[in-house]
Formats: sequence, C-alpha cells, structure tokens
Amino acid sequence: MFANPGIIQPISTADLHSGLPYQRPVKQRHVNKLVREWNPTYLTPIEVSYRDGKYNVVNGQHRIAAIRKITGGKDTVVNCLVYTGMTYEQEAAMYFLLDKTTGRLKLSSAIKALLESGTDPAIIDIKQCIERAGFTWALDKPTGVTYEIKPIRAVMDTYAQLGAPGFSRMLGLMAGAWHGAQVSLTGGMISGMALFIKAHENELDDYTTIQRLSAIDPAVIAQLAQVDSPPLRYARLIRTKYNEWPSGEKLPYRFKN
Repeated sequence: MFANPGIIQPISTADLHSGLPYQRPVKQRHVNKLVREWNPTYLTPIEVSYRDGKYNVVNGQHRIAAIRKITGGKDTVVNCLVYTGMTYEQEAAMYFLLDKTTGRLKLSSAIKALLESGTDPAIIDIKQCIERAGFTWALDKPTGVTYEIKPIRAVMDTYAQLGAPGFSRMLGLMAGAWHGAQVSLTGGMISGMALFIKAHENELDDYTTIQRLSAIDPAVIAQLAQVDSPPLRYARLIRTKYNEWPSGEKLPYRFKN
C-alpha cells in the first residue's frame, strides 16, 4: 500500500499539518489526559506522510496537541516516521488501519476514513444511495435538519439486508412519504422499514405505498413501538397502519417471529 517503510526524521511541530477530513476531531479531554500523564520516555514517533510539500500527520494529532499545550505553543522538534509517495486516499486508509488496531476509532470516524480512502465499495455505494435519495449521512455531529440520517449501524445492516436496489427503494419510499422528518429516520424506523419492505417487496406498488405511508404520522409509530424496541415491532406497526387505508388490498402478515 505504501511507497516505502518510513524513515525516522526529526520535524518541528510548526511544520506538521493535521485536521484532514479523514481524521476524527481532536478531543480536548484526551489531550488533557495525555498532558496529565505525560512521559516522554514512551513517546512513539508520529506517523507522517510527506505529500505536496507538506508533512501530514496521519496518526498522532492528539500527541502533537498535547506537546503544544505542554510547551505553551512553542515549536518543538519531535521524531516522526515519515512516509513518502503516498496519495491522500492511502493516507486515509493508513489512518483507518492504525486507529483500528488501537480500538479508539468510533464507527462514524471509521466510516469517514473508509469513504476518504475509497477502499470499501459497499460504504461508498451506501453513501451514494443516500445522496441520490436526497438525504445526507450525518457522520459528523448531526444538526437535526430534515433529510439528515444519523444512524450508522442500522443503515449498514439495512443495506446488507436489502441490497443496493432495495436499499435505494426504501429510501425513496421514506423520502416520498415523510419528507425527511427526523422522527422517520431513527434506527428503529429504518430497521422496521427494511423488514417491512423485505417481507412485502413483491406486493408493494411504490406510488400506493407512498400514498398510504404519507397518511401515517411516523411519530405515532415511534411512540407505539417505544424507543429502541426491536425492528419487528416497527415493521408490524407500519403494516398495520398501511392496512388502515380505507380501500384497496391489504397486506397479509409475512413476518417471521
């Protein structure tokens, strides 16, 4: 993956560049903990990629922040393990692998790193499906606006369950029915919709489904299902509400308990 095994090189903290999109944000509490427990004896080299005339910190931005705090912001020379010839995507892949081995990487940060690296086709396809349906995937701090999908695990599980075409269809139905309302985009609702569509995918007409679901308040489903209840409860309630439409065919019960 990398052009060379890396060379140890002393570099001033003033010349180290971090805060790249694939990196998790610097947590001040983590920096403060490093400062409190600081022992230079155990300071390992900072992993750096030299690209386009810049030393990009791939792994070690919290250590750099701690050093800057300890020294009052003064430039300090630190040992770095410098890689050359890497692309931005390779840096992102390296960041993901290094942080994954330490167990520090949150799922949202891992997904961001994989997207930036371009190494996981499924993750890329999930993001593209989400955006084609008019949604955004809130991998950073959610803002609570409409059409913003916050769940990560539920989205990934749903994509695996329905496949790309079914996942895209589900998003289209949800967008058409509930117009991106936040209450319709919880993990329970997404998982319940996936189960509902999987059970009735050959019986559902998209126009009719949107028409019927749009008459259902997703907040009512969430309230009846109760927060964090199993997806089956959401799926059952979606089917029940769907069948309350005054005319037309009713969906039979096809869920496996």
